[in-house]
Amino acid sequence: MEAGNNTREGRGFTQLAATIAVLLSMASLLAVAFKLNDNQQAAQAVTPSAPTSEAVKLVIKTDEEHAKKGPEGTWHDAYLPAGFSVKAGATVTVTVLNYDEAPHTFTSPELGTNEEIAAGSETEPSETTFTFHAPAKAGSYEWFCALPCDPWAMNTDGFMRGHVTVT
Repeated sequence: MEAGNNTREGRGFTQLAATIAVLLSMASLLAVAFKLNDNQQAAQAVTPSAPTSEAVKLVIKTDEEHAKKGPEGTWHDAYLPAGFSVKAGATVTVTVLNYDEAPHTFTSPELGTNEEIAAGSETEPSETTFTFHAPAKAGSYEWFCALPCDPWAMNTDGFMRGHVTVT
């Protein structure tokens, strides 16, 4: 007897072939879906997030204005605060109010900054604003005042020198 579509064996073979074709199509669709998902995950992994912006406000006060006491109990010139944190890759806008009659700087070779802060006064502080880009690498980056002022404070963290912590 000849196998054909009208015989039981022929119909079984046709149904088996159709089932296999459907399963293969489903397997192909799943493979494409997984590949698309993998590509989307890979794209998300390498697509940088939008850069952030951060604002920091610092104040410079003198020893006469009782900026900050040293461990010996004497008042010293100081940036307040002398340390702050920013996110890696952020664009950081720093505003400094200087109540001192002398100019200062915010200098950090690691951060690419050397900004002069104009002199002000106790009643009319100067306001200086500058921007830098935080490094992509987390860590602690030193800054200092490069203009002569309070010698002890210039050489002491937390006074006229400090750190920017990048997280």
